[in-house]
Amino acid sequence: MTPVACIDYTHSVGMRAPLGPVLLAAGGVALGVAGLALKAEDGSHPSADLVFGGVNGFLFLAAGVVAHVRKPGNRVGLLMVLVGVGWFAEDLQFSWVPWVFTVGGLLSHVSTAIGAHLVLAYPAGRLGSVVERVLAALAYLVALVWPAFGLLFYDGAGLGLHKPANLLLLRNDPPTWRFVTESTELVGGVVACGVAVVLLQRWRTAGRPLRLILAPVLITGVAAALATAVGGIAGYDSPSARLVLAAYKVLCCLLPLGFLAGVLRLRVGPTRVDTFLVELGQEPAADLQTLLARSLRDPSLRVALWHEPSRSYVDDDGHPVPVPADGPARAVTEVGFGGRPLAVLIHDPALREDRARLDAVAAGAAVALERRRLAGAMLTQVERSRERIVAATDAERRRFGQDLHDGAQQNLAVAAAYLRQAVGRLDGTADATALEALRRSDRALGDVTRELREIAHGLRPAALTELGIGPALDALAAAMPIPVELHTTAVPRLAGTVELTVYMVVKEAFANTLKHGRATRASVRLRHTGTELEIHVGDDGAGGAAVERGRGLLGLQDRVQAVGGTLTVISPPGEGTILSAVLPATPTPAAEAGDAVS
Repeated sequence: MTPVACIDYTHSVGMRAPLGPVLLAAGGVALGVAGLALKAEDGSHPSADLVFGGVNGFLFLAAGVVAHVRKPGNRVGLLMVLVGVGWFAEDLQFSWVPWVFTVGGLLSHVSTAIGAHLVLAYPAGRLGSVVERVLAALAYLVALVWPAFGLLFYDGAGLGLHKPANLLLLRNDPPTWRFVTESTELVGGVVACGVAVVLLQRWRTAGRPLRLILAPVLITGVAAALATAVGGIAGYDSPSARLVLAAYKVLCCLLPLGFLAGVLRLRVGPTRVDTFLVELGQEPAADLQTLLARSLRDPSLRVALWHEPSRSYVDDDGHPVPVPADGPARAVTEVGFGGRPLAVLIHDPALREDRARLDAVAAGAAVALERRRLAGAMLTQVERSRERIVAATDAERRRFGQDLHDGAQQNLAVAAAYLRQAVGRLDGTADATALEALRRSDRALGDVTRELREIAHGLRPAALTELGIGPALDALAAAMPIPVELHTTAVPRLAGTVELTVYMVVKEAFANTLKHGRATRASVRLRHTGTELEIHVGDDGAGGAAVERGRGLLGLQDRVQAVGGTLTVISPPGEGTILSAVLPATPTPAAEAGDAVS
């Protein structure tokens, strides 16, 4: 893929308009004044022709300068200036100076050829297809080579036409000169028809932005081309010649205005860019593609995001997006930030002609995409950090529980055994008071041992590790002082972190029910869908619970999110509470479940 442009927000530069076309236009103005003076002195042209000719040439020069200044990287402005210069250069054939007259004869149709080139190249400023190049080449051939051949056989002075000497005259041959003149007009008419067909085809395949740009030129250009074709095919000496010539001149005066309107349309709408940037700032999560399409007035615009792992472009859902080759049908603009690709814009080719607006909008998109990338990277880091914290906490729970079992709990059991042994030996021989104290110490040690066992059980219940979620939840429900309805589907052994998270969700919900809910009953529903585990814990208590209000619920939310799940709390005041969690739950072999935490 070769993109039309690669816009990097950190390396955007402007472009100054070269002065060459402006100086050429200034020379064209001087040439126009001289040409109009020659035509007026010749006396063979009505005043209306002088006015039309002057207006048309000066409009092309002025519109060309404006187009060049507004779009210095586009050759449309230069071509318009050349049309104006060529238009006035044709008037040199009215000079009485032989060499000036000869040059004017050589350039007698040059503005028509450059005009055809301009229409074919508009609005990109360059010829695209082979057909366009062939038509432009034919136009220059007919306008420059054929008249030069005709001048070899034209002697206006010898024909009594009050013309100066033709410096290219080979021999006076009126039939050959007439053949060259008529064939020039005929081939010129065919070329004009071809230009009209190309314009109509371009209009038919263009999107809305390109049609808005082409409309003024299409109307005037096709009409002028048809007028030229009628004159060329029917002959300018036909009875309708005056009407055709008048229509041609009027349309030629409108044509530079059409080009200028199209160029100005390219630059209309800076407020749309401003609006786009404002909307982008106010709505960070807004649909970037919709904002871009609206700002650039291209409903067909598509955004494909760069996916670094696959080194390809995808849509918002991660599906691959085929990026077309740049061409007349679709244009592709790469968007990057700091030399790193972010996305491509697939859009109407007409947008590349308004490079300033496209650059501004694409730069805003680059900032938005970079912000989205950084936010995503930061969120990923936070999630990974949370996962590490939860994993470390779970590992510490297991270690601490094991330490209690292997250390303090075992030592207490040994101490209790010694006490019972001492009581047995002293029974009936020792002081009754001392013996009772030993018995109380034995009972106290038993209480402490049970409490430590419960603490270790709370850190990671043995039933959860050995039997799974179902039996562990049965034990939790049985310990509740209020009735609990337990509805579960068959749940396979899952990763240790997921099983412990399920247990903690239900345990925290029960704790809130007893502390704050004033409930008379509770329910637990557990459903395994194959890839997810849904947990719903409800009660008929006072309600009013919220994640933001309780440290326990906040910690629970962190734990749920750390394993890739979601936690929601529905607790309207006076209507009870429903705590729901959805966790990823890919089955894990039972042997791995207990080790998954570490």
